[in-house]
Amino acid sequence: MKHLKYRVVSMVCGCLCFFIATLSGGFLIDGESQENTPASIGDTLTGTPTESPSGDKSVVTSLPKQDSSVSSPTVAPVPTQALLPTPLPTPTPVPTATPLPTATPLPTATPTPTATPTPEPFRFTKAIANVDDYVNIRKGPGTDTPVLGKLFKNGIAEVLGTEGDWTHISSGKLDGYISSQYLHLGDKAVAYADKITAYNAKVHVNSMNVRTGPGTEYSSLGMISTGQTFPAILSKSNKEWIAVQYNADTVAYLYAEFVTLVCNQKEAMTLAEIAAAERAAKIEKARVKSLPVTYRDPITISEKDMEVFVLVVAAEAYWEPYEGQLAVANVILNRLLTGRYGNTIYGVVTAPGQFAGYKSIDKFRDYDLTSCTKACKEALSGKNNIGDFQFFHADYYVDAHDEWPIFTSWYQIKGHIFFKRNW
Repeated sequence: MKHLKYRVVSMVCGCLCFFIATLSGGFLIDGESQENTPASIGDTLTGTPTESPSGDKSVVTSLPKQDSSVSSPTVAPVPTQALLPTPLPTPTPVPTATPLPTATPLPTATPTPTATPTPEPFRFTKAIANVDDYVNIRKGPGTDTPVLGKLFKNGIAEVLGTEGDWTHISSGKLDGYISSQYLHLGDKAVAYADKITAYNAKVHVNSMNVRTGPGTEYSSLGMISTGQTFPAILSKSNKEWIAVQYNADTVAYLYAEFVTLVCNQKEAMTLAEIAAAERAAKIEKARVKSLPVTYRDPITISEKDMEVFVLVVAAEAYWEPYEGQLAVANVILNRLLTGRYGNTIYGVVTAPGQFAGYKSIDKFRDYDLTSCTKACKEALSGKNNIGDFQFFHADYYVDAHDEWPIFTSWYQIKGHIFFKRNW
């Protein structure tokens, strides 16, 4: 049994050696030519006996001698590439993600047309006096408060507020209260303003269109220019367009920014202003607007009186126009004819407190007295341009001494006020 085991091992080793030898020969044949081999293929290999562990000789196996006429099978060469390292496979690129399709935008909704805004109405914050003469303006909302002034018929005031039955107003220099029953207010004030034409619309631009309606979409009636004025119709106006009476038959519209509303009504007056106005009215009433030239009988005077006459007229009116010189000459003659101031020219001009110019007549002797001499001669011949007036003062003197209230009538020729008085 032991010998059998050795035999099997010997056979396996022999087969393995044969396999290795065959494989080596294959590599040599593949790598080199036959001439370089140590023995030709046709030689017989003789195996060397191998001692077995038991001392028995193993059988030597000999390869049979091959016939040289039979060609040896050619070993297929191993591809060179098979000996090189196998390259790593190229990574397969990750495919690019296909973008998601962009959503189609929803169509924009057509906006609903905005309604044309209603024009802002004309704002009228005034009150108009609803009286036949005047209404008192008081310090507070009650008849027990002091009177500050008056608002006269159709007078206008700004409404500041109300307190009970009283309206707080501002007008002119006054801030006070008026009983509401004596005022047109709100819509009634607008209607009444149109009735009395309380306002005019005055153009303050170089030129502008007159429209048939309150807007630029209305047709133009023509162009108007700076300074033109039309009666305003407030009840038909709005904040942007002022209605006007364009002509007798046509109401038209003007752009509000291009016109100025001019009030035709008076504002309130303080008590002091009323007193001053009454005084001015009295003075104006006494004013003589014109005097006709009249003629009377000629007057004869001495040569000495003639010299004094001319010099006094020069001293009083040398820088006045000829009309003024003639008037001064006739005042002297009017006094002479009354007999109250003297019977001669000299007596009249030297009467106490009368002709101050007499004191300075000497300086006028060297002046050109042609105009003054002519005035004296015409007055003596009967030409009178001052009527029966016997007094005159320089206008600055009248103002300085406030003589106006004492005049019952007066007439002005340039720098002189000729007057009559009540004493």
